[in-house]
Amino acid sequence: MDIRSANFSDVLEQYKPMIFKIINTLHIYRDHSYYFHEGVVALWTAYRQFNEEKGSFSAYAYTTIRGTLLNVLKAERLFDDNHAPWDKEYEEFIPDDSVSLDEQIKQLEPYMECLTQNQQIWVVEHIFYGKGIKQIAREHRTTDAAVKSWRRGAIQNIMRYINKI
Repeated sequence: MDIRSANFSDVLEQYKPMIFKIINTLHIYRDHSYYFHEGVVALWTAYRQFNEEKGSFSAYAYTTIRGTLLNVLKAERLFDDNHAPWDKEYEEFIPDDSVSLDEQIKQLEPYMECLTQNQQIWVVEHIFYGKGIKQIAREHRTTDAAVKSWRRGAIQNIMRYINKI
């Protein structure tokens, strides 16, 4: 069959078994319709991008479909690794170590002794309140460059203090 002259529905009928075979060889055991759909989209991509001068369509279709399904599996695995479902039962095992903001700031006092007043402002505003450079500069009526200087100095002084310990 000449792929360029064939209708995609005919190509799909011919290559459906290939899509199912790839799904089986990749040991995909759930959501078959989802993976079949991804395989059909990959077949469409292969159908649209195929260049007859570079080889046979069946080899190109196989590689495209398999590669697409592997990419989908990889993306799902990465998502599952980074996003665990929350279960209410876990909450009883989490200790309540909630510390007030004032207590957290007091815990940092030894590190902040070596800082200037402006550097202390940057540490508290940025780390505890999550404010950005522009917001801190606006609230303290100074320039962004000045706040960046506070930040740079604070980091350097804290690093020096930590290295002395």
